[in-house]
Amino acid sequence: MGELRYLPNTIPASASTSEDREMTRELWLNEVFPEWKSMLNIEIENTQVDKNTFALWFLGGPSWAYKSPEGITCLIDNYSGSSQNSEEHYCGVCRTSGAPYLTWLRVNPHVIDPWKFSRLDLVFATHHHQDHADIYTVKGTLNSTKCKYVGPKNTVKKFREWGVPDDRIIEVKPGDTFVVKDVSVTIEKNYDSMAAMTGDFKPDDPIDYDSNAVSFILSSAGKSVIFLGDSLYHNGYAAVGHRNKIDVAIGDMGYNPPGITDKMSPYDLYRVAEALRTDVLIPDHYENWGSSVLDPQQLVEIIKMNRSKIRPVLMRSGGKFVYPNDREMDIYTYPDNSDRYDWKKSWVYGENSR
Repeated sequence: MGELRYLPNTIPASASTSEDREMTRELWLNEVFPEWKSMLNIEIENTQVDKNTFALWFLGGPSWAYKSPEGITCLIDNYSGSSQNSEEHYCGVCRTSGAPYLTWLRVNPHVIDPWKFSRLDLVFATHHHQDHADIYTVKGTLNSTKCKYVGPKNTVKKFREWGVPDDRIIEVKPGDTFVVKDVSVTIEKNYDSMAAMTGDFKPDDPIDYDSNAVSFILSSAGKSVIFLGDSLYHNGYAAVGHRNKIDVAIGDMGYNPPGITDKMSPYDLYRVAEALRTDVLIPDHYENWGSSVLDPQQLVEIIKMNRSKIRPVLMRSGGKFVYPNDREMDIYTYPDNSDRYDWKKSWVYGENSR
């Protein structure tokens, strides 16, 4: 019977996947998921970030990893779950659209394994929706790392329900700040009305943004990035942009069918970026739920048509972005393995070929 072999990056050797061996559903799940195994975990852990920069990895959907020059490593809105249904008795998006339930088909891959981090400092959740405050991420990192979990009031409530001890919880609201080594964290306003209408919200209740959603600004080496979660457009971002120096803005974007506004349109996101006075704009969330997928080139064209100085950067799942080194990136391109090619050894055109 064959045995599955793994190469140094934890991805299995293809020849061994076709050899006869024992196979069960449990083995299949363990061997195949996450699709990237722990390759990206290892990359994040081994990356040394140059001084005067910070590194980001796009984990798909709303999810990001961040690393500073001193090695502070964070997850932001990481989602390690599956496709899901949301129901009217809990879901703010159902309530605004009148849908009894909505089906969210996950179409992006799992690129990290939340159980395979050996060093993690902070796990952030902008709000308490399942794809931002993720039970798999929390349970997976709780015992394998010493990280702390950061979120607003109603997100922290979830963390406690999942068994996170109080000494590893940082409850935040707009205006709060704290520092971890070389990373300064500023909590800013977030205008996510869908999150505010989720859970215990009643039809006559006022919209309570601050208890339900916040924006995170992470700064190191004098450079900053803001994570907007699932915010919708709001004029209040002009105030956020004047209160803070923001180099990179990351915000949700997506297609909205008639009768619902769950994501910012490309034009909404462009307006938020202008209000924030950011240098680089990176959209997210537009490629992970089947119902809201759209072509991100729409954002690029809007920025071009308005003669804006903002630099749009389009990422792909698992891609790495270093600021300011990669500000001219435009579109992330996956490695093509060409660093491993050796023409001399080619069986077809090498020195010993016939």
